Amino acid sequence: MSVAPTDARAAHALGVQRLLESYRAIPADATVRLAKPTSNLFRARAETSAPGLDTSGLTGVISVDPEQRTADVEGMCTYEDLVAATLPYGLSPLVVPQLKTITLGGAVTGLGIESASFRNGLPHESVLEMDILTGTGEVVRASVDENPDLFRSFPNSYGTLGYSVRLKIELEPVKPFVALRHLRFDSLDALIETMDRIVHTGGLDGERVDYLDAVVFSAEESYLCLGAQTATPGPVSDYTGAHIYYRSIQHATGEKHDRLTIHDYLWRWDTDWFWCS
Repeated sequence: MSVAPTDARAAHALGVQRLLESYRAIPADATVRLAKPTSNLFRARAETSAPGLDTSGLTGVISVDPEQRTADVEGMCTYEDLVAATLPYGLSPLVVPQLKTITLGGAVTGLGIESASFRNGLPHESVLEMDILTGTGEVVRASVDENPDLFRSFPNSYGTLGYSVRLKIELEPVKPFVALRHLRFDSLDALIETMDRIVHTGGLDGERVDYLDAVVFSAEESYLCLGAQTATPGPVSDYTGAHIYYRSIQHATGEKHDRLTIHDYLWRWDTDWFWCS
C-alpha cells in the first residue's frame, strides 16, 4: 500500500490552512471566488478588488495507491499533473477531460466528459470521498457514508455548495498504447446508430472499444474514433508539433488506422486547441 510522504501530508495541511485564512479575510458582503488568474471557461468575469480563496497550496497529488488503485488529489490539481503521477504505475483516472489545465475539482463540480465516459461515466462517479470547504468556513468530509447529501449534491453545483479541498478517486489500469480506428460516415443517423451499438456492447465488429469519440465536420462528413488499449509496440503518430490531430481523422471513405502512446492519446485534443486559434 502506498502511503503519502509526510512532507506531502504536511504541505496539504498548510495549503488547507492558507485556504481557511483567505476565506476569513473575505468581507462578509463580498462574493466568494477562487483567486486564480486563468480559467477554461469562455465567459466574461466581473471585475472585483475583493480577495479570493487562496488555493495555491492545493494543486498537487498527495498520494497514489497502486494496489488499491486510488489517488488522493488536491482540488486544484490539473489533470496534466494527475496523469503524470498515475501513468508511471500503469494507471489513469477513469475519465480524463481533454485539456491539460482542467482541474479535478473543477471537473467534478462542473462535470466533465471524455471518450471513456461511455463506459466509466463522468469524473464525479469515480470519486470515493471529498473534503469540502463549505459556506460556513468549515472543511467537512463527504462520502456515501459521511455527509451523503452533500456528496451526492456536489457534482454540477459550480461552487454553490463549496470548494473541494481533497478528493479520493478510483484509478484504472491502462496499457502503453492506443490503437485507433477512424470510421467515416456520410449520414449522421448511421453514425448515431453505430455509436449506440458500441455503447451497448462495448465493441464493434468483434473488437473491444475502450475510447469513443464522435467528430462532425458536416452533415455529410462525420467520424467515429474508436480507441483500444494495447501493449503491442510499434510506430506511433505525434501531434504535439506541426501536425494537428483533428486533421488526421479525415479521409475519403471507409476507415483509417492510427496509433498513439497512452500519454499522447489522453492529450490528443489539447495539443492544437484548434477551437481557440
